[in-house]
Amino acid sequence: MLESDTSKLSKKELNIIQNYTEDLFKTVREPLLVLDRHRNVVGLNSNLKKKFKINGEFEERVSVFEFNNGQLDTPEFRDILNYLQTEGNTVTERDIQVVLPQKRKRGFTVNASVLQLPDENSIILLSFKKLKNIGDLSRQEKVYNRLVENILSNAPAAICILRGQEHTFEVANEHYIELIGHRDIIGKTVKEAIPEAESQGFIELLDHVYSTGEPYIGNETPLKLKVGKDDFKNSHLNFVYQPTRNKKGKIDGIFVHVVDVSEQVVARKNVEDSEARLRSVINTVPAIIWITDTDGQSAFLNKNWYSYTGQNNEDAKGMGWLDATHPDDRKKAEFAFLDAHNQKKSYSISFRLRNKQGEYRWVLDKASPKFDDDGNYEGMIGTVINVHEERLKENLVREKDHRLQGIVKEATVATAIYTGREMNIELANDAMIKLWGKDDSVIGTPLHKALPELDGQPFLGLLRNVLETGEIYWGKEDKVDLMIDGEMQTGYYNFTYKPLRDKNGEIYGILNMAIDVTESVTSKMLLKESEFHFRQMADLMPGMVSKTDAKGDDIYFNKNWLDFTGKGSKYLQEVGWESFIHPDEKETFLKAWEDCLNTGCNLEMQLRLKNKEGKYIWHLTRCEAVKEDDGSVKMWIAANTEIDKIKEEEKRKEEFLKMVSHELKTPVTSIKGYVQLLLTLLKKQKEAAEASKLPLQPSLERINHQVTRLTRLISEILDLSRIRENQLELKSEEFNLNELLAETIQDINYTNTQHKIALESEVQCQIIADRDRIGQVVINFVMNAIKYSPGSQEINVKISREDKDKVRVSVKDFGIGIGQENHKKIFKRFYRVGVKSEETYSGFGIGLYLANEIIERHNGEIQLNSELGKGSEFSFILNATQITS
Repeated sequence: MLESDTSKLSKKELNIIQNYTEDLFKTVREPLLVLDRHRNVVGLNSNLKKKFKINGEFEERVSVFEFNNGQLDTPEFRDILNYLQTEGNTVTERDIQVVLPQKRKRGFTVNASVLQLPDENSIILLSFKKLKNIGDLSRQEKVYNRLVENILSNAPAAICILRGQEHTFEVANEHYIELIGHRDIIGKTVKEAIPEAESQGFIELLDHVYSTGEPYIGNETPLKLKVGKDDFKNSHLNFVYQPTRNKKGKIDGIFVHVVDVSEQVVARKNVEDSEARLRSVINTVPAIIWITDTDGQSAFLNKNWYSYTGQNNEDAKGMGWLDATHPDDRKKAEFAFLDAHNQKKSYSISFRLRNKQGEYRWVLDKASPKFDDDGNYEGMIGTVINVHEERLKENLVREKDHRLQGIVKEATVATAIYTGREMNIELANDAMIKLWGKDDSVIGTPLHKALPELDGQPFLGLLRNVLETGEIYWGKEDKVDLMIDGEMQTGYYNFTYKPLRDKNGEIYGILNMAIDVTESVTSKMLLKESEFHFRQMADLMPGMVSKTDAKGDDIYFNKNWLDFTGKGSKYLQEVGWESFIHPDEKETFLKAWEDCLNTGCNLEMQLRLKNKEGKYIWHLTRCEAVKEDDGSVKMWIAANTEIDKIKEEEKRKEEFLKMVSHELKTPVTSIKGYVQLLLTLLKKQKEAAEASKLPLQPSLERINHQVTRLTRLISEILDLSRIRENQLELKSEEFNLNELLAETIQDINYTNTQHKIALESEVQCQIIADRDRIGQVVINFVMNAIKYSPGSQEINVKISREDKDKVRVSVKDFGIGIGQENHKKIFKRFYRVGVKSEETYSGFGIGLYLANEIIERHNGEIQLNSELGKGSEFSFILNATQITS
């Protein structure tokens, strides 16, 4: 630190200096102070005495720092002298504060220079100019100051300016004054104005900023301010201490910017307390809850995670939670999370999670992004719920859906399933795709995109109504325009829209089944155009045709009605043809007929009608509505076709089968009894040496086996009625299908030597089924092949793999074959195939019917490949438990 030199000038040197100073005092009007080179006062003019309030004579040659009770011993003044000594010979416009009598402070602007004298001596000249008050300022300075004052007054923060090393308040806005409790601070130092700040470290911070020139930023710094005699107020401040510099670049003060963040700090602490309480609550929730940060790293897992998985905090750190997922599900779970995190979107995913016992169980992980009040992304928050049991149930449902899809695919009726509000085509069988005139590419697309021609037609609206209300819609001969083969074609269809519901009863889709009735509708339209032609046709028809009006009143009976009843048309119109219905069917018919009149639906049933001899004859009755273009019923047409002979024929066949079963069962039972007796005697015979040379025992055992089998087959000829009553029993067991085929063919060969039956086994397989029933099917196929191959002796039986877990058994002959038109009919009950010569082969027409029922009840499938004149190949396909080459 610069101090005055204690040495003194010589008297000669002092005289020279005093002469110079007197000349200067005559020419300079401003307050002027003269120092020698040792920083001792050698002269001052009257203006300086006046400004500095100096009374009487001053002490000459005293150190400037002791001058007038140390008025100039300030850091600012020492800086001026330091600068003169080290940096240059001139200082201009430097501000200092001088303490005047009565401890009043006054600001001066100092100009200083070093003056060289002729005797190689030098003096320091210091001129002082009083800082202007507001009234003394120029207009420009007043405008500037008002602008600064306005800025400070309207600034949202507390602002002040400190001057000098003592940190004297020069300027402070209202926010700052309010912050410190409306104290009188201008012209006072921080230590004087806010004494409690010293013990809290703020003076040290100001000193450090002033001495180093490094700004200081305080963040939520606590400050205890005195607000009364013994009361204090706790505040938290965000503040900046920014050093200010003069024109020479020297630090001359500190700019202070303060924001009171007490409320925010208290609010944050409340939030932190609330979060702590929330975490406590979250830990009690019976579910796993997790939170991640903005980097996607785990920020919180409630205790349920650790108790379920057995992980600790270190294991789950970052993305360690993935280690608890099933290896096969890890990538899926990771991708789902990262994709949602990166796109800041919600997600839901199921995967398997390992519990602390090491078991993997299905869980549902659902999460959403969380944002702060300003919309800034803070991470993800989610829950993990155990859905293992539900997932197992879903798998069962999925298997059922798979079976349902299989049924739909094989259905001959056009069938489709739509899901969601967009009516996505989830499933459509070949019949429906053909009806639409489209291909498989429509599967998975919304219905309105797959069939854009439906726009403007009512069907999309009907579908939405079914989806919303759950009410089934029955379409009856509705007109539909479809784009088929590049042309818009009009058709008429009977169809249903039936809602599909999930386990919670919520509608998730619609089942659509449709039948093309275009030809029927066209016929009705033609019939509507020509009533005369209708009557002619009705009279020529073999059945009994009648017509009623929309209310159900009879208005027409054809000639066959008149001949059948022996009554006139007028009489029939008066009494109604329902008066001729047998009492047992009359009530059922009238109820169904009333329903048709109310709904416009069709009617079909079998009933007996009384003829003119008073005898009841079975008829098939059909009633159908003829509708206007607007859908209203115009009339009803009823047709009654006599089926009495068919009924009698079926009854005779069933009675005959029962008789045959009863008559054959008795002698077969007797044969079986004798065979068992012989076997018992042979076993008891001790001296069987001679008998053992003959194949008597094996033969009897084979006879016993075949008679047992025959007994069951004969007793189950009644399977026709059992099938109709759904009482056909299956006795499932696991057996080798190859062995069954070999035994069956061997048994047939014993009784049939004219045909060569070859067995080709591409695979060996085990199946679970009713062994005798499957044998019954094989026998039926082979015996049919023998029966319908009179000109060919070769029959091939083959077992092969159909699929990964399915096996095919086929029986191929080279006989008369079956025409394409009979391929489906031959599996009907009592149906027999005829040939061109009208020759009919013997049999009741029940073998293939029973075979088809047996295979279907084994969840299998029968297939036929045949061409008239080239032979036939019957096959059945079953599930296998084991297939080996």
